[in-house]
Amino acid sequence: MRADWMSDPLFWVLALPALAMSGLLFQMVLSLFSCCATFRFRGRAVRLRWWMIPAASTLCGLLWLLAVLCAVFA
Repeated sequence: MRADWMSDPLFWVLALPALAMSGLLFQMVLSLFSCCATFRFRGRAVRLRWWMIPAASTLCGLLWLLAVLCAVFA
C-alpha cells in the first residue's frame, strides 16, 4: 500500500459510488421501521421490495471491496 492512496483519483472513482450506495442502503434499512416501508430516492417515495436490501448490500460490499483492493494494490 502506498502512502498517498488518498490522493489517488482511481480510489475516489471507486470509493464515491460505494459511499453513495452505503447511504442508500442505510435509507433502506431505516425505512423498515417506518409505517409504509418506503424510502426517498431522487425525491420520490419508493416502496421497499424483498430483494432490494440484499441486492444493495451485495453491490455495496463489492464496491467497497474494489476500492480497498485499489488502495492496497495500487
